[in-house]
Amino acid sequence: MSDASSTSTIPSAPENSSEGLAERSTAGDLHADKYNDPRAHFGWKAWASMFAIIIGGAVFALSSIYVRRTRLEETTRFWGPETITAIQLGDHVMLLPREGSDFDPVELTAFPGLGHLRRALLDERHYEWSTQSEAGVDDFCADIDDAQCVRLEFSDPSLQRFETAQVDIELNHGVVGPADQSRRVEVNERVRPALKHQIGLLMRVKQKRYDRRD
Repeated sequence: MSDASSTSTIPSAPENSSEGLAERSTAGDLHADKYNDPRAHFGWKAWASMFAIIIGGAVFALSSIYVRRTRLEETTRFWGPETITAIQLGDHVMLLPREGSDFDPVELTAFPGLGHLRRALLDERHYEWSTQSEAGVDDFCADIDDAQCVRLEFSDPSLQRFETAQVDIELNHGVVGPADQSRRVEVNERVRPALKHQIGLLMRVKQKRYDRRD
C-alpha cells in the first residue's frame, strides 16, 4: 500500500478561529444580525414616550397627594387658628352630652377612630359653606324638636400649647360650630351620617373614670 492511502485525512481548522466561533454563534441565534444591526437604535420618539410616562406618573402621584391632603383654608377661617390647632394636636379629648343626649362623658384620648374624627372636622371639603349662619349650635339645638347635641373638648394639659377648645355638634342635622362663638355651619351629606355613626358609637362606650382636666 502507498503511504498516501494509509494516512488518515485530518480536516484542516479554519484559518481564523474567531470567525468560526462567530459563524457558529450566528447559526445558533437566528436573530443575532438584528441585535448587531447598526440601523436599530433608540429613536427620539421612544425617548419622548419614556419621558412622557415618567412625567405623567409624577403628575399623577402629586395629584393624589393633593387630593388626600387635608385642606384647611376655609376651616381655619371658620374655626380660627387656635381651635384648628386644638383639633389637630389636642392630646386630651372629651365627648360631653348636651341637649337631647343622655350618656356619661367619654374620654376619647386613646380611641382608635379619633384621627378620623379630627379629619372630619378639619377638611374644608366636608362642609356646606353656603349654610353658614351667625348663630350658635346651642341656639339651633334649642329651636328643633329632634335635637341630639354633643360637645367635643380638646385640651393640652401636658404641654399647654393652646387653650382648651370646645366644638358643639348637632348630630341629626349635621350642624357644627365653636361653643364659645355665635357661628355654625352644616357638614355635607356624605360626612353627616358617618359623623353621627361614629359619635353614636362613642356615646355607648362605658366610661370607667371621667377626669376632666382644665
